[in-house]
Amino acid sequence: MIEFLQIALDGLTTGVVFAALALAISVIFQGTGMLNLAQGEMAVLAAYVAYTALLAGWPAWLAIPFAIVVSALIGALLYFGVVRWVDRRNQTALTTLGVTLLLGINAVVSMIWGTDPRNFPNPFGSWVLQFGGLRLTSQQVGGLILVAAVMGAMALLFTRTTFGLRLRAVAQNQHSAALLGLNAGIWLAAGWAAASAVGTVAGVVAAPSLGLSPAMMTVPLLMGLAATNLGGITSRIGVVVGGLLIGLLTAIGGRYVPGLGGDLNVLLAFTVVIAVVFFKPAGLFGRESTVRA
Repeated sequence: MIEFLQIALDGLTTGVVFAALALAISVIFQGTGMLNLAQGEMAVLAAYVAYTALLAGWPAWLAIPFAIVVSALIGALLYFGVVRWVDRRNQTALTTLGVTLLLGINAVVSMIWGTDPRNFPNPFGSWVLQFGGLRLTSQQVGGLILVAAVMGAMALLFTRTTFGLRLRAVAQNQHSAALLGLNAGIWLAAGWAAASAVGTVAGVVAAPSLGLSPAMMTVPLLMGLAATNLGGITSRIGVVVGGLLIGLLTAIGGRYVPGLGGDLNVLLAFTVVIAVVFFKPAGLFGRESTVRA
């Protein structure tokens, strides 16, 4: 029983990375109406910024907020410089743009920092929490707390502030928002900035365990996208739950389902995702929505 609980606990904490990435994807979708396939690479870029600050001797409590601010600025600049010129009604063009940004950011990161994996210092220390025969590392505890804090902040932003209300208004209908005096460009850029800031959390949480490299978030991005399908991309709580469930199912499948060891351990999680999408296309917590041009 202890072994099962430990595997479940490890799976949930692994799912924290997927949850953080899925949350960033959901934020940018709710803030701009676009499915950003480059979110993983933006998280990688933010992790490298934090890494550079840590190497320069900055404390973690300063390096991580610095990376969040830089990432938010890059997100806003990407919108103003690239995304705003693409017709939001053309989903093919938006998808192509997402793939292009993914490859472009990956190339920039490789040129600046190289492609060799690097050790990312654990920003949460090296202590271990033990209780009831179970153990949690400082990285696992810190990741859980960080994602919970970001999820709470995003919930407050979108539901309790005028800022979030305006973001959603612009994402749903730019023309009606313009009649209310809202500048669509500024608010959509703000949506990209918010999502990029959230993505920084995914990069910082993943880097110590995965190893910092330009390809670090390739698999987590796929898991994050699966989490948005499982939980429902229109629900911030849903995508976080989806990410945690995928981590849990992957861990349990790899340990207890015969034939699903190694890289095949994701099959159980993806089978559940497919089943949920088949019976509830909007996801477990999502709702059907229409983005009007």
